[in-house]
Order: sequence, then C-alpha cells, then structure tokens
Amino acid sequence: MADFFVVDGHVDLLYDLERRGAERRFADLSTGAVTPASLVAGSVRLLVCALYSEDRFNGADRALARLEALRAQADAQLAALPRLRPGAVLHNLCTTTATLMLLENGDALLDADLDELQAWGLKVVGLTHAGRNRLADGNGVAAPQGLSAAGRGLLRELARRAWIIDVAHLSEPALEEVLRGYPGPLISSHTGLRPFCDRRRNLSAAQAAAIIEHGGLIGLSLAPEMLNGSATADRAEVVRQIDWLVQRFSPQAVALGSDYGGFDGNCRGLESYAQWPLLAKDLQALGYPASAIAAILGQNWLDFYQRCFTATCPAL
Repeated sequence: MADFFVVDGHVDLLYDLERRGAERRFADLSTGAVTPASLVAGSVRLLVCALYSEDRFNGADRALARLEALRAQADAQLAALPRLRPGAVLHNLCTTTATLMLLENGDALLDADLDELQAWGLKVVGLTHAGRNRLADGNGVAAPQGLSAAGRGLLRELARRAWIIDVAHLSEPALEEVLRGYPGPLISSHTGLRPFCDRRRNLSAAQAAAIIEHGGLIGLSLAPEMLNGSATADRAEVVRQIDWLVQRFSPQAVALGSDYGGFDGNCRGLESYAQWPLLAKDLQALGYPASAIAAILGQNWLDFYQRCFTATCPAL
C-alpha cells in the first residue's frame, strides 16, 4: 500500500466532527474511521471532504449562511490537513494527506460568489442532497422532476468555470438532464449499485454506463445502506461490487468514496482506512494486476482531478 496513492473520493469528516462537538479538531481524533493514525495505516494521501448542508438549510434566507459556517468549520477543524486549490499539482503529494473540498447540496451557490469559492478551494458540487432545493430534486423526492430554471442557469455558470458536478444525490430526471446538457466533468462520488441494492439512491447499470461514457468516475460507497440496504455489510460485498463494475467497464472507471462519517452502520473488515490494504489483497487474489489495484484505490481519482484542475492558482 505504501506504493499506492490512496484517495477517498467522498468522506463526511467535517460532519463527523460537527456531531462530536463544535470544538473538536481532526488532529485530536483518536477514535473513528478517519483519524490521523488511520490515514497513515491506510497510506491515504488525499481526502475529498464534503461540506454537507442539510435540506433544512435550503433557501435564500439560510443556505449561504450555512455554507459560510461550513467553510469556517473546515478552516478551523481541518487545519491539520492542507487544502488543495485549483492549480494544484496533485502528483507532488508525497508525505502528507491533503484535502479537496466538495459541496454536498449546492443550493447556496445561487447566492454565493463562485469565483471567491473557487479561490478558497471549492470546485466540486452535488447540486442536491436527498430533498428538493432551488436547483433540482434529489433522489429522495417521491415524484421527482429535473432541474429548475435557476438550476439550469447555475449549471451554465459552473460549466464556464469547469466545475465538477457530483451526481450522487440527483433524482433520475435531474441526472438525465445533467448527463444530456452539462459539458464539464461529472462524478458519482459515493454510491451503491442497483443490481445489488435496488433503491433510488443507487445507480442503475445504464446510469453508471452513461457517467463513465461522459468521462466520469464511479466512487463506490462503504455504507451498508447502499451496499445491501441493511445496517451491516462486509468487505466481500465491496469486492464483489468493485469487480462487477470492472468487468463491465474497466478498472479506470472505478474508485472508492467511502462516505465515512456520513453513515451509522458497519462495513465489517473496512471499519477504517487501516483495513484498506486488505482490499488490495482481495483484488490481488482475484487476479487483478498491481496497476488495476492502484487505479481503483486512488490513482483514478488522482488522475481525474489532475485533469480537471488548471494551472492558474497556487498548489496549497
């Protein structure tokens, strides 16, 4: 594992810290899936950290204030982890774990200064969480629609700045509209697969194929509710779903987005990054070459984000 560039494409570290208490800082954590010690044990070099804005904050009177509070929390609570900004040379990360920021629920972007946010280090956004906001419907809406007029207008502004859209929580109509109309990069940062767990939150085979055809990546979650619909899953289920994606597409289409900190169940054998080296052994036992294992465990995310970044801003 020390030879691999391990990346987690979606981690709810800030949300986990928020639930532990307003003053908790990452550097002080000794328990949980994501700690300084577990990053070292799993050779994790890059975390894509979510700024999660719950649906209760949607709206012009609340969304931007919530986003500003999340940014302040990230500055304070994640200070031990260098934050990468557009223009960073990701391949130069050698001895430390850095972060990229991802906004989970982009309602506040209608009121925000996009250029200032990008300079701060935000260039990845999921337009919705599970519910309905001013941009679109999430995949928890019972009778969902696609993008709103405001959502389509925002997408044009994001495309002009080459932002990355995370489709993980979009409703089916909204996802189809984004796939048809967004010219920029797309990902599903943390998801399950409907052939294994048939729920709206997960991707169908056709949706996965469309994202990959668009040049995007699929980040497989470790949340049991997405792997099998229960409170408990295990590493063997993760391996089976990785293999399902690889056999249908390629190792270069598959990555991991754990969602650590964002679920309360248990994925046995992958309780923290300390167990991620076991995934490498499992894939090796299936006959995967080292290059494919390295791609799945992080190189795919690294290459994707490096392609999406420009060389106009300082690295850190």
